[in-house]
Amino acid sequence: MKKMKVIGLAAAALLAVAPLVSDSVVNGADTASPQQTTNTTATPISVSPISVEFTQDGKKQSINPDGMYFQVAKGSNFNPTNFTGSNGGEFKIVAANNQKITVDSNTVDTSKAGSVGTVKLTVGSTTVTYSVLVQPEGEISLNLTPNDWVYGDGDGVIFRQGEKWYVGKDTKLINGKMYSSMTKPQYRGEYWIETKYLANTNLAPKLVKKTVMHKALAYSKGGGSKYRHYKAFQEIYVNSTPVSFNGGEYYQVFEANGTYTSDYLKVGNIDGTKRTLKKNAYVYATSKRRADRTLLKKGTTITTYGGSYKFKNGKRYYRIEGETATNKRYVKVVNFE
Repeated sequence: MKKMKVIGLAAAALLAVAPLVSDSVVNGADTASPQQTTNTTATPISVSPISVEFTQDGKKQSINPDGMYFQVAKGSNFNPTNFTGSNGGEFKIVAANNQKITVDSNTVDTSKAGSVGTVKLTVGSTTVTYSVLVQPEGEISLNLTPNDWVYGDGDGVIFRQGEKWYVGKDTKLINGKMYSSMTKPQYRGEYWIETKYLANTNLAPKLVKKTVMHKALAYSKGGGSKYRHYKAFQEIYVNSTPVSFNGGEYYQVFEANGTYTSDYLKVGNIDGTKRTLKKNAYVYATSKRRADRTLLKKGTTITTYGGSYKFKNGKRYYRIEGETATNKRYVKVVNFE
């Protein structure tokens, strides 16, 4: 019981942050409130020409399968109109008035754990399409793209992009949507995520390792600063594709294990900005000492990082390409166009 309370407190801490993301992030969670209640109200078959029937908690359910996501076990026999879920429950597709059901297409391959297939059925003039996830094996990294995080069901849990989880065999209907059970070795009990997030076919962010070249202020997506900085020459992982907001380009920072953070850093502090010299320029280590004997020629394009620095002599300098923590390289701002 104590572990459950710790999880609840951790989730509560995340909830304190999550609303800030959802207010400004277009790709935030799109699920219902974390305080979910199970709704197993059946839809009468007469209302839907095609329905899927199954039993949950001892009660018969009948819902329209169009747009639904189901989960089956690896290696199981799959019949598009009569299949067994990974939890052992039977799912039967039926048509009103005993009409004929035509299977237009079926791409489900139960030999591949973690794969996603779709089924298209037609009854008369009505066509429905549903998706099937083959239960993943072992620990997986969540791919919630284009979301960064989504609410789960149970104890206010929040699932985050890149987090490691195990997908259980249990599934259930909650508020008209199918959920899959999730577990972690350090957590007690099961948590629930919409099956559609496990069946996501979008590509996960491609992460690259980069070096912060200029002390960088962290921003939230939308432009709000966080009063937290990343130090110069710190190595970080970012989404390889920058995003634009507030007139600038930013990299989203990720943990080394692929878990998302809500921190965004200006591209100019990492990749730098190309600038052209309008006159010959020396490279300085300090306001009084040159870095070396290099003379940069007029017309040369140089990469500079972040904003300029004001040295003790009152003049402003850009940090330039080639600088390291032990090799300072600066050029006067006035030398650039």
